[in-house]
Amino acid sequence: MFNGYSMTAVDQPSDIMFSFNFIRGILLLFNLLLWFAGLLIVLTGIWLQTDFENYLKISGGYSIYVPYLLLVAGGVLVFAASLACSCIVKVDPTMLVVYGGFLIGAMFTLILMSIYIYGYKDNVITGLQVGIERELKNYDSYKSIITRGSNTTLIDYVQNNLECCGSSSHLDWPKGSLPKSCCWDQGDNKDCTDYQLGRLHEVGCMPKLIRLINTNLTSIGVMLSVLALFPLFAMVFSYSLASATRRMGYQRIG
Repeated sequence: MFNGYSMTAVDQPSDIMFSFNFIRGILLLFNLLLWFAGLLIVLTGIWLQTDFENYLKISGGYSIYVPYLLLVAGGVLVFAASLACSCIVKVDPTMLVVYGGFLIGAMFTLILMSIYIYGYKDNVITGLQVGIERELKNYDSYKSIITRGSNTTLIDYVQNNLECCGSSSHLDWPKGSLPKSCCWDQGDNKDCTDYQLGRLHEVGCMPKLIRLINTNLTSIGVMLSVLALFPLFAMVFSYSLASATRRMGYQRIG
């Protein structure tokens, strides 16, 4: 009886330490995932600000602040996750509680950003018609004042890359003023206006833009919603580790 009791007493601290190290290991894993989540959000913000910008910019509902919002949020997550590695490894219960509070804020921030992206998507799609009509109406003046390094207007950029023409069709352009971006062959000596219909981008840009913007912004919204789970689980394990540390009287390393 005495030996059995002694073995149980010896095994109990070992089990506690195993659970303690398991919680710390899981927290480090979720902290690493949170770091990558922040990096992914930063890269998404950069993509919206560069490659995808002109597709959004043509809309009357375009906002310059959305990419910066993603950049700031992602940067804060990367910075916080980097700092948190120290308090997790050293097992500082006070800092773990503070980190848990930050994670709660990060979770709700990502959820709110996801909701905002869905609303922003609707605003952009709603403003497409007005934006395309504005581009068509002011094409000549925009063409004479080129502000982009690629020497193209917004509507030319969209028509070239999506292989479309006008809002609903090439008929949206004034007669005799089709730009070369409406044609398959854009040689310098070719006049797009004289091309046969088979040589034009006969599909309008409006449906293609709606599909493109809806797909990509919806994906970003879903991504933010899923990434909000990382700070949620990290918060649970952060508070669990802080509580276990205090119960054990664990001494902070270093």
